[in-house]
Amino acid sequence: MTDAVTDREVIYLWPYHEWGGAQIYYFGLMKSVRDHYPVRAIMPAGSAPRLLQYLERLTVPTEFFDARMERAANSVFDRVRRRWEKVRCEWVIVRHLSKRKLGQKVLHLEIAPWSSFWLLLYLSLRSNVFVTLHTALPDVSTVRYVFWLVKFRLLNRLPGFHLLTSNRDTLESLRGFLSEASLRRIPVAYSGIDEGEIRQALAAPLDQAALRRRFGLPADAFLVFALGQFIERKGCVTLLEAAATLREERANLFYVWVGTEELDAGRRRQIDGSGIADRFRYVAASELGGGRLALLTLLRLADVFVLPSLKEGLPLALLEAMALGKACIASNVNAIPEALHDGSN
Repeated sequence: MTDAVTDREVIYLWPYHEWGGAQIYYFGLMKSVRDHYPVRAIMPAGSAPRLLQYLERLTVPTEFFDARMERAANSVFDRVRRRWEKVRCEWVIVRHLSKRKLGQKVLHLEIAPWSSFWLLLYLSLRSNVFVTLHTALPDVSTVRYVFWLVKFRLLNRLPGFHLLTSNRDTLESLRGFLSEASLRRIPVAYSGIDEGEIRQALAAPLDQAALRRRFGLPADAFLVFALGQFIERKGCVTLLEAAATLREERANLFYVWVGTEELDAGRRRQIDGSGIADRFRYVAASELGGGRLALLTLLRLADVFVLPSLKEGLPLALLEAMALGKACIASNVNAIPEALHDGSN
């Protein structure tokens, strides 16, 4: 076997500790791609154990680099620190990947072209780089729009740079940054559910009473489920406020939010002060055990699945809830209407 064959590999890389839909989207790709090429996941050191357990079950080799990017910044100091950490992280990523023969690699990166232009430019000149955008581009100032326009157009000219979107709403948001001809060449690679996992979850015996007891859910309550990061963008505040409004009218409603991470003290206080703390249960992924199948089994308890996001791509959680036959209520934003049609399904 020649080196040209043995060096072929598809690498999935993200620079954040936070994880969620983008990584689960990657998991689905890994399952398909590994039938043809070796796959590998590369991420920051200190990534969540739950995420690593998922990758271990997929038998995907993992590597780590000693840096990370942060998604949010509040104060001016935080923004400066975040910018410095981003530059440092990009440099560490370049050093880490440069140890390989990049010409034989395919890199699928969870990195924004507008914020990491130089990193993507460097890697696209040395390898085949794929970037999938999941949520629509935001409205930006005229100055920022010009900068983004130049970055998108320059990257799009490189034979090694390949842009994809996971829904049509995101593709449409690129209009104005890329030519019509370029837009027609961008594939829409929708998030896909694992039909085998859905069938397995539906076929497994379900002891509802035992499962409710395990997670401390009332035996006679009407269960409203939500999945995702417990953050404002995912509509956590909206759900808490709606639940408080309905408390007197519908006393039998009980809310379950399944999230990727443990809640910090601030989020706990937010729930405690919502007026429905006694009718609300947050379940961290670490409590589930058993990977995606355990999550799908728990979701079978739902009487209704809700997705109150303020900004969203096309989340896998919604598709899985629909596949399990659950009634779904969701915000009419971004790509959600591509799957959920009011009054139809």
